[in-house]
Amino acid sequence: MIASVATLTARKGHEAKVADILSDYVTKEKKVKGCVRCYFKRALNNDDTFLLYSEYDTLEHFDAANKPDKPQEPGKVRFILKPHVVKAFFGNFD
Repeated sequence: MIASVATLTARKGHEAKVADILSDYVTKEKKVKGCVRCYFKRALNNDDTFLLYSEYDTLEHFDAANKPDKPQEPGKVRFILKPHVVKAFFGNFD
């Protein structure tokens, strides 16, 4: 079993948008081969902080889940929401 855990903090006022993004991510990630479970939870004491947890059956499944679906386009930055690579989540959605 490989577990990937992250805490994410959104800017004030963007909590609903972050929850939508995380919900979409969890729905997609649950369909990945080898994903045992994936969920997010909001902190009990802070509405703008979330926990993101993903669990994979084997290291091979974990590695496969982290490969991009398609090649990156030149000049564009790809946004990948994987708990073990997320350093900060700022919530700039404008």
